[in-house]
Amino acid sequence: MMARTLPLPPPLRRFAPPASFWIALAIFVAFAFLVPRFATPGNIENVLRVAAILCIVACGQAIVLILGGIEFSFGAAVALASVSTVLALPHGGPLVGFAAGAATVLAIGAVNGTLIARFALPPFLVTLGMLMIAAGAAASLAGGLPIDAPPSDLFSWPARGRVAGVPVPVIAAAVSVAILYVLLAHTRLGRLWYLVGANERAARLAGVPVRLATFLGYLAAAGFCSVSAIILTSRVASGQPSLAPNLSFDTIAACAIGGIPLAGGQGRASQVVCGVLVIAMMNNAVVLLNLPVAFQQLMIATVIIGAVLLQKGAGPLGGFLAGIVSRRRR
Repeated sequence: MMARTLPLPPPLRRFAPPASFWIALAIFVAFAFLVPRFATPGNIENVLRVAAILCIVACGQAIVLILGGIEFSFGAAVALASVSTVLALPHGGPLVGFAAGAATVLAIGAVNGTLIARFALPPFLVTLGMLMIAAGAAASLAGGLPIDAPPSDLFSWPARGRVAGVPVPVIAAAVSVAILYVLLAHTRLGRLWYLVGANERAARLAGVPVRLATFLGYLAAAGFCSVSAIILTSRVASGQPSLAPNLSFDTIAACAIGGIPLAGGQGRASQVVCGVLVIAMMNNAVVLLNLPVAFQQLMIATVIIGAVLLQKGAGPLGGFLAGIVSRRRR
């Protein structure tokens, strides 16, 4: 007689590490032994700094993916926000500039959400079109060249400041992950996102406000992106029309590695963190080993495919291991 599997109780299941956690742990251990200077405190801080910006934006991408959509305009939105920030500096200083940049990203998210929710347009086409619009607007406003920002301690603080010895970008990433966790696990809006992503038609028939939930999802994603736009603009100290061109694709890769399916209806904050750390560690190892960029892309592509294969086999593997445990307990 076949032994029954023993699923974790709901309280423990919520905190069980995703499969991508073990991928991230294995990569860290392997790089710690194989890559010189990888496990030093200074390099680990550098990895976290680089991962922070990707993590913040990936939180927004995770919401969109849970809704069953996709967001390609993050990179162009950040570039346009950086140009808007620097152009607004003479009119009120860094705070006004950062507010202008954040408002730019939120406006892009609101337009995306409206077109997708109200007019039922495909997210792929809407966000791809917005990518082109935002990129063109950034290039036109900047004249195709970076616009330097006046030196200012306040302007550089989001990227280079510290609070109790911890870099501000790392704190911002931790807060973003905490907000995402609360939204997904402890709010009605988060539950609506899961319902819409799992089956939009069934959610609509059940009385779920699909349009409102979708709009708020894209607006929330833009809110996360606006934080990263502030940090990136502060880091480069200029308005760059070509800033972070691959940001959207990196966030999709991070979510895929973390285990968030593109089909919608599933995803956790912990998966975002694991996927981002995998990408950040691989990028850092490539730099330390002085390998070509093409090798970096090959590594990330390999890990994405491996992560998807692992997720496909996680169910049967988990059942097999649970069966072994149950036999030993008898």
